[in-house]
Amino acid sequence: MEWLNYHHLLCFWLVARRGGLVAAGKELHVSASTVWAQLKSVEDRLGTRLLVKQGRKLRLTPMGERVARIADDIFALGQDVIATVRGQAQPAAPVRVGVLGSLPRLVTRRFLEPALDGHRTVVVHGSPERLLGDLAAHALDVVLTDEPPSAEGPVRTYAHPVGSSKLALYCTQHLATKLAEGYPRTLDGAPFILPLESSPQRQALNAAFARLKVHPKVVAEIDDSALLKALAAEGRGVIAAPLVVQEELERLYRLRLLGPLAVREAYFALTLHQKLENPVLETLLSKGIDA
Repeated sequence: MEWLNYHHLLCFWLVARRGGLVAAGKELHVSASTVWAQLKSVEDRLGTRLLVKQGRKLRLTPMGERVARIADDIFALGQDVIATVRGQAQPAAPVRVGVLGSLPRLVTRRFLEPALDGHRTVVVHGSPERLLGDLAAHALDVVLTDEPPSAEGPVRTYAHPVGSSKLALYCTQHLATKLAEGYPRTLDGAPFILPLESSPQRQALNAAFARLKVHPKVVAEIDDSALLKALAAEGRGVIAAPLVVQEELERLYRLRLLGPLAVREAYFALTLHQKLENPVLETLLSKGIDA
């Protein structure tokens, strides 16, 4: 069995989580140069770079990010050991959720609600490739997505349906007033802010526009749902979003419902195992997101 010096790993973890050598050294009561030497020992032992210099700061490499997440669990378990020996209540391990970057944040919040009340939750946004890689490496417990897994993909996962929602069009009140008379014909040439062509939602929207025989003017293509809503709130165009988040869109972004579409968006939670052993994860998957 290969062994790792966990004191050296602790130095790396503190640098990653406290933001630098000096902060880590203060917590360990050693000099920054000592922390640096022990950090290099970890990298030499693992045979890879975990941190690189960026100006005066240190930045985690992709492998450094993965090692840091594993170290989160290692040192959390260490605290559990101390709490158990001292007869204290043992804190539950966090549930680690990966969320597709293009998924609406309000849909994500609906999914996470059962876990946010009294349970530690770690949420990571990213591309499908990165999130599935982290799931395969056990750095994540579940991945929330609107893309069902491919049977030919590199990672075998189980897809748990967690709901669906009809899509609708939203815009500012000013733009809605201009488009109301003659809708949906007025969508032809209207400014739209849309997700990327490769996304399932964009493909569904393209099909819906073809059925309506309209050709919107695409002013921007964005894979970040928060930026998409912010631009819509500035009056730059119409966006599509699930009906399940209509109330939040009206309240937070002051957008108005322009009209529903004959398109539904489905949501899936991907796990490595069909049988779930984490009770919090079971609760998340049992609630559902529907509208």
